[in-house]
Amino acid sequence: MQQQPQPDSFTGRPDLWRRVTPTALAIVPVSMLFGVLAARADWSLLEVALVGLLGFTGSGQFAALPLAQSGAGFFTLLLVSASLNSRYLPMAFASSARLPRRWLTKAAAAHLLGDEAYATETHGDSPAAVLTIRATIFLTWVLSGVLGACLGRALPAQWVSSELNLGYPASVVLMYLALSQLRRRLALLPGRRLAILLRLTLCVTLSLVLIRLLGTLYFWIPSVLATSVILAWNRS
Repeated sequence: MQQQPQPDSFTGRPDLWRRVTPTALAIVPVSMLFGVLAARADWSLLEVALVGLLGFTGSGQFAALPLAQSGAGFFTLLLVSASLNSRYLPMAFASSARLPRRWLTKAAAAHLLGDEAYATETHGDSPAAVLTIRATIFLTWVLSGVLGACLGRALPAQWVSSELNLGYPASVVLMYLALSQLRRRLALLPGRRLAILLRLTLCVTLSLVLIRLLGTLYFWIPSVLATSVILAWNRS
């Protein structure tokens, strides 16, 4: 039997905050590092805040920094961000059942969706719990980025190398959260572990094949679309 969503009062229980607080704290240094680099690239505090509020995605923001510094146009930045954000399609599909019913709050919850929030949520979370988780992580990311930008303006320029790769710590955080979520969900579905693992293996294998065929730049969107189809098949 599927676990039924908890009532909205679930958002006030300590176990929800015990679940979301470590995740929110884990992204603080990553977002602050982005803010430091953005300040070094002469982004204003308002620009750092807006890119977090409007384009909430760590990888997209990191990719936008060197492109903006090289003089890339707006549509190039938009295309890169949209390509990187396309990975949210399977996440949005898988979590659609626990979103609020009203269109405005549903749109807000969809915009707040991120890798860390998806990894923190569970199938039994109510719409209010989902909003709490996503809003907490979202606001933590935005505020930490602004704080990092403030520190970036205050720190001596020689303290932060222009070649510092922030993708590595962001990837480590995401990988840890993904593995933790996978282990927790497999424990809730003992009868389907093998089928889920086989489909995950198929997703990874297909992505590697597409990287080989299309390269590391163009494999992304076909890989995400194929993964969405495989996950939809898993739910049927």
